[in-house]
Amino acid sequence: MSLPSPLSRPSETAGKHTNGPAAWVAALLLAAACLTGCKKAEPDNFVPNTGQIQILNGCGKSGAAELFRNYLSDQGFDIIEFGNAASWNYAQTMVVARTANEPVARDLAKVLTTENLIHLFDPMAMVDATVFIGKDYEELIKRWQKPKT
Repeated sequence: MSLPSPLSRPSETAGKHTNGPAAWVAALLLAAACLTGCKKAEPDNFVPNTGQIQILNGCGKSGAAELFRNYLSDQGFDIIEFGNAASWNYAQTMVVARTANEPVARDLAKVLTTENLIHLFDPMAMVDATVFIGKDYEELIKRWQKPKT
């Protein structure tokens, strides 16, 4: 079955065997399935994009920032500052990209197993990313400690 060019006029395709929009949808779905099904194999050893990281305790649990610092340092990140956030009302842990070096923040979110990644670019920022530890920190720690299969 031949598909008409997307730029074809209806008169150019008249009388040809096409199923109209259904054929286009099927072709697009087939192409999407091929593209998504052909993933590259990820290497066994994840090497994060390192940058300068700040960790702030936003959950109020004593020692949480130090725990996150130790874990992220072991994962290869450069932690230059850790301490308390201005408030302890963070329900969920979040990663904030501070500079255009967004891969660092994306890799932080991946290693922390959180999908909470936002961009608050600041040209005066001294760090590439900030981690605000939320009240979900115990759940995240459990995910880190699961054996990898």
